[in-house]
Amino acid sequence: MVLDWIKFLRKLNKDKQLIIFDIVEKILIWNLDELDIKPISWKRWYFRCRIWDLRVIYFIENNKKFIKKIWNRWDIYKWLKNI
Repeated sequence: MVLDWIKFLRKLNKDKQLIIFDIVEKILIWNLDELDIKPISWKRWYFRCRIWDLRVIYFIENNKKFIKKIWNRWDIYKWLKNI
């Protein structure tokens, strides 16, 4: 089963894919120094990473990070309010 965010990334051009995969890798290995990350105020343990007009939403559970979704800026916040 392919995750939603991987399907979304496949629609992007190769240059953006490589950059975003690199950022996702940094998130998952806790290398957050260069990234623009902020907590989502209305969702506990959820965070967002800003990349141009895209947002990477991830959450922390049992000291592990999981990518929840990668999507466009405005749509991701609408989606978040519904989960």
